[in-house]
Amino acid sequence: MKTGILSGTKVLVGESTLKSFLREKGFGEEKGARQEVSMIEAIFLLEGDKMRVNDGKKNLDFEDLLKIGSRVEENFYSKYIVYKDLRERGLLVRTGLKFGADFRVYERGSDVGSGHSRYLVHVIPEEYTCSFPELARAIRLSQNVNKHMIYAIVDEEGDITYYQIERIKL
Repeated sequence: MKTGILSGTKVLVGESTLKSFLREKGFGEEKGARQEVSMIEAIFLLEGDKMRVNDGKKNLDFEDLLKIGSRVEENFYSKYIVYKDLRERGLLVRTGLKFGADFRVYERGSDVGSGHSRYLVHVIPEEYTCSFPELARAIRLSQNVNKHMIYAIVDEEGDITYYQIERIKL
């Protein structure tokens, strides 16, 4: 099995077969001669036996990567659970950072660069609270970029409930 090298919060892949697989399946970003994979993508690939991750000293396991991700990003495990669920449903999932969301999601069967994402997904814990203005801002943003806003609520057992919220004009 091919290996990626942990570099900060990214995993770098230079081996051509693995790089091609990652590009074809919509994982990571091309950075020069390498493919740069996020921590969430790396854990998903490691758990699915598609890739190993090495830190320069040893191969890392799921728990190792989870600890690293959790140190860097709040609510990391819940985000991973949602990412995994969406990927297993056959959806292409990319970062939603530039839209103020956790993920942007493309229709099933979409290829990277072949169109626009349809959904913005924001992952929140079950006990999360927010104000109506905060909710309205997120929905307006999603509609301004022609996307549907979905809140993925993760409970204590790791179960996910998806809510699509839209603004309606009467």
